[in-house]
Amino acid sequence: MRKIIVIFILSLNLFGYNELEFDSIDAKFTQTIKSQNQTINYSGLVVIDSKLGAFWQYQTPTTKLIYFRENRVTIIEPELEQAIITSLKNSPDITQILKNAKKLTDNKFQAQYDDIIYNITMQNNSPKLISYEDKLGNQITIEFTQIIKNKPIDKGLLTPKIPANYDIISN
Repeated sequence: MRKIIVIFILSLNLFGYNELEFDSIDAKFTQTIKSQNQTINYSGLVVIDSKLGAFWQYQTPTTKLIYFRENRVTIIEPELEQAIITSLKNSPDITQILKNAKKLTDNKFQAQYDDIIYNITMQNNSPKLISYEDKLGNQITIEFTQIIKNKPIDKGLLTPKIPANYDIISN
């Protein structure tokens, strides 16, 4: 019996098993940005599909909808009645960050993406906390709560719906 367990564990390592692998994640988040003497807190919902992309719905302090799909990011800002469409190279891709993370300890991982180091804390086999310093020197922490892993995701949720009267800015 012990040999079977050892072989199973070794085969997981050989075939690339990673606690950060997932089909989908659905969670609430709180994002804290510390810059010099200021702290800003954001909160909302996030849905991530490992193959199709991610949707971040910022609810406070202002509403903002951010869609990551293929190589594009679409940011919809209802208060400004505008949508910004840009390439993914200008924004961090959480799916790639999690997929490329390397295990440091039982619940600590680290990933490098676009010259930024992301520290990831796991809890119950799901990402609980991501912290990093952006290129402007801001300290950013994203904490996830009410995490549901591998729940079927409505694919329409990952598709931006830009109202016809919004200004569209693309680059």
